[in-house]
Amino acid sequence: MLACYRPPGNETLLSWKASRVTGTAFLLLAALVGLPGNGFVVWSLAGWRPARGRPLAATLALHLALADGAVLLLTPLFVAFLAGQAWPLGQAGCKAVYYVCALSMYASVLLTSLLSLQRCLAVTRPFLAPRLRSPALARRLLLAVWLAALLLAAPAAVYRHLWGDRVCQLCHPSPAHAAAHLSLETLTAFVLPFGLVLGCYGLTLARLRGARWGAGRQGSRVGRLVSAIVLAFGLLWAPYHAVNVLQVAAALAPPGGALARLGGAGQAARAGTTALAFFSSSVNPVLYVFTARDLLPRAGPGFLTRLFEGSGDARSGGRSREGTMELRATPRLKVVGQGHRGGGDPGDGMEKDGQRWDP
Repeated sequence: MLACYRPPGNETLLSWKASRVTGTAFLLLAALVGLPGNGFVVWSLAGWRPARGRPLAATLALHLALADGAVLLLTPLFVAFLAGQAWPLGQAGCKAVYYVCALSMYASVLLTSLLSLQRCLAVTRPFLAPRLRSPALARRLLLAVWLAALLLAAPAAVYRHLWGDRVCQLCHPSPAHAAAHLSLETLTAFVLPFGLVLGCYGLTLARLRGARWGAGRQGSRVGRLVSAIVLAFGLLWAPYHAVNVLQVAAALAPPGGALARLGGAGQAARAGTTALAFFSSSVNPVLYVFTARDLLPRAGPGFLTRLFEGSGDARSGGRSREGTMELRATPRLKVVGQGHRGGGDPGDGMEKDGQRWDP
């Protein structure tokens, strides 16, 4: 029989009624909002093939909707688990379902990070905009994202087991395994990605403060959308990773201490915090609607394609940094006199950068 490390108190995912009830409510709301919402995003963006190539931001948003929709399809299983207080699919189903959840989590956080990086490059390196529309680049990035997610999600299947034929939850052979697994999960799915996001926003804000040209309306709208996606993802996943940190601290604490006992409380709270994280998979379509609400009367169901049009351009009117530099390097001509009237030299009386111009 498999021996699992358990914090003092022997709490499980089902121990707290409040966590079960709030978890069930979050899951039902997430499915009600997120399944049709993400389905609409996929329907809108999957067939969109603009002549210049689909913007990278739109491609990333499409795959983000696919990842979120896949995990939301599993909500009936988790609702049945929390309401019936028994896992319905056995040991193999326990591992497979939680692996898909972890896969979706990693894919979502990596795609969200790439959205932030794309926005940063659109503002700080606008001359890269044509390259960011390259289908080959999008394919390579997406392949890297999904391969990384497949690999990083593996511990979720390794450490998931069915306890007493009723509870599907983490089962670590020792406190050291628990600390290593949960630390790695929080580091790779929260700390490092959001460190990258914060760095991107620092560079973006610094560039916009010093920009000669104001941001275009379309680029500004997409920038606000990406900011909202990142903020929502961070807020909704923060409680889940706080529980991870609490359980890591409990696993490393001396047995029998107050901190070790808090690990059991974290285990019991995990149902509610995990369901709240599920809700993050349903908010993006709502954010799209609020960001593009002024486009809805004109564009109708096609508002998403209008939203992402020009999302790789940081300047209005198609001006790029290269164009700005070219304008600054153009010789400035100014009139310093009328010259000869009639048959005089048309260039007479003009200066080039302060020197008389005699062609």
